[in-house]
Amino acid sequence: MLVIGSIQAQEKISSKKKKFYIPVIKYSEFPVLDNVLTQTTFYQMDKQLIQEEPILKKKFFNIEGFIKDPANGKLKIYLTVELPQYKATKIDSIFDKEKNGWVFQAFSNYSVKIKVEAKCADKLLLTQDFNTVESYLLAFGSKKDNLKGAVDMNNKKLAEAEKDDNYTVAELGLDRVIYSSVEAIQRYLNYTLRYKTGEDKVKFEFVTSKGHSEYNQMLAFENEITTQMAKVTLEKGLDEKPLLPHLQYLESLLVKYPPSPANENIRFIVTNNLAETYFLLENKEKALLYANLLIENDKQDSRGTAIVKSVNRGFFVDKKIRSHTTRFADLQKLGLKIAEEKEEKRLAFFEKIQQQDAEWESEKARREAYLEKAKTQRFNLLDSIPYQSNANLLAKVVDNLGGSQALKKVEKAHYFSKLSIEGNNIPQTEEKWATSTNYLLKKKMPETYYEIVNGAEAWSHDDRESGLNAKWAKSTTYDYNNLSKNVDLINFLTDLRLDLWNNFEVLQDEMYEGRLCYHLNYFEKTLSTGNRTIPKTDYHVFIDKENYNIVSTEKTEFDNGNKSFFEKRLYGDYRPIAALNSGKIPYKINYEIEDFNGETIYQEVREKVEINPVFGNRIFMKEVYFGGFK
Repeated sequence: MLVIGSIQAQEKISSKKKKFYIPVIKYSEFPVLDNVLTQTTFYQMDKQLIQEEPILKKKFFNIEGFIKDPANGKLKIYLTVELPQYKATKIDSIFDKEKNGWVFQAFSNYSVKIKVEAKCADKLLLTQDFNTVESYLLAFGSKKDNLKGAVDMNNKKLAEAEKDDNYTVAELGLDRVIYSSVEAIQRYLNYTLRYKTGEDKVKFEFVTSKGHSEYNQMLAFENEITTQMAKVTLEKGLDEKPLLPHLQYLESLLVKYPPSPANENIRFIVTNNLAETYFLLENKEKALLYANLLIENDKQDSRGTAIVKSVNRGFFVDKKIRSHTTRFADLQKLGLKIAEEKEEKRLAFFEKIQQQDAEWESEKARREAYLEKAKTQRFNLLDSIPYQSNANLLAKVVDNLGGSQALKKVEKAHYFSKLSIEGNNIPQTEEKWATSTNYLLKKKMPETYYEIVNGAEAWSHDDRESGLNAKWAKSTTYDYNNLSKNVDLINFLTDLRLDLWNNFEVLQDEMYEGRLCYHLNYFEKTLSTGNRTIPKTDYHVFIDKENYNIVSTEKTEFDNGNKSFFEKRLYGDYRPIAALNSGKIPYKINYEIEDFNGETIYQEVREKVEINPVFGNRIFMKEVYFGGFK
């Protein structure tokens, strides 16, 4: 207990010091940030450092009292990072007491220049150039001579980088020196911009002289300030309203007890309590006024000086308390909201996967059932040709291919072809295998391209792709539907679409490539999103009236009613196949294709055609081609 004696009208006064500890927010020097909770950093990197940007974004900046937002933070920090400039390579030494010997270190010094700007609502808060020299450790050891190799190698890399203007950032340690410099910037930004929680110690003087004439009102102030201090939280500061009459009373005492040696003690009590209270209320003017009176009253006590220093370090705003706000409660709510959104996205992601898995299982079952149904329908059609549309023509076409029974016995097929593309002298080949459920294309151009249908799945792989794309790509439904036509072995060998036969309409005979042909057409339509009938696919087949070979097929596809793809195939060089009961299939096919890439013309010449050859179904597994099977 501090006991102070004073005489005023023969009255003595004594007091005791009481400490209060209250939670506070240590705020930034920029009041504009008081209601800003999120921050984003933007980087302008030298072209040689572009690959470092995502690493910096992930690691920096973590400023206390803010939540890092990837793109839309209200506090915006801009970093302009130049390419570090090499200064020198040095070898230094330190003494290792544990090993009782010298340890040598070789390191390169770089000049690192980074400009920092911080903005909020287009208001520039700060701008600072950080020009530092950072070191990158090359090697260390107990023998100095052993470090020479590392130094020479580093110097060689630096010389090559400067010559070619191509810097291998990680090898030269440029990433490390940048991180080191940005770490220093983070410390600076945290010092300048951060909001952090803390605890303040406040000292009040309470009168203990019960016989003093001011005791009762002083006690009333003690009770009120004690009550109000107990209510102080991070979110809520000192409530000024219930304290106003007490503050007015204390201020009146300074008039009642003017400066004099006899009044020194009571003025010490009053000025201390007024200075501390107004500081807590963040009333800068009055806090300084009474702190200075406290200093004048008792120059031996440091409390007045401490309050003045605290006031001068503070950044007060008129009629606003900055050391007690809902900031951290709001941050917690925002953090919970972000966490909830992340959790919702995570759950939605897995729900989407589950939904996709369920949809895929349904689609897989549908595709497998369709393949089996299509095979059954083909066989039924071949067994009941007299009952099909244009039966006489169908019978002659099928007989020309070897007959129904021969076609039904085809379980596997394989052929090898050479391709000649107009305007391209590079030799290209393609090899195809097919069963009633599987299909494989292996194309050399000269890189290798694969397409695989394995039951309900279809995949492709292009050796020309690299990086993230260097993997098997699952085919879209559209591509699967096109590729799966190859598991119709009759279509695979002859291009005869038995699945469409009953949809074809026989048009007027037409001269085609100098031959009189049957002209068959199927114009497939669909509904638009507006329930309007629009074209989908237009098929044309031209069949030689003399020998019933397919002379040509034409297919036009429409996207939302607009022509998007056209393909014409011209068949020639029909040869008999023993396995097809001497049925004839084309060995030469000329293609004309028009799509968004333009026009393409090429020729396919089949050099080998095999019916029911020996091969295992594992060739249709994509793992065969990349390490799964050898």
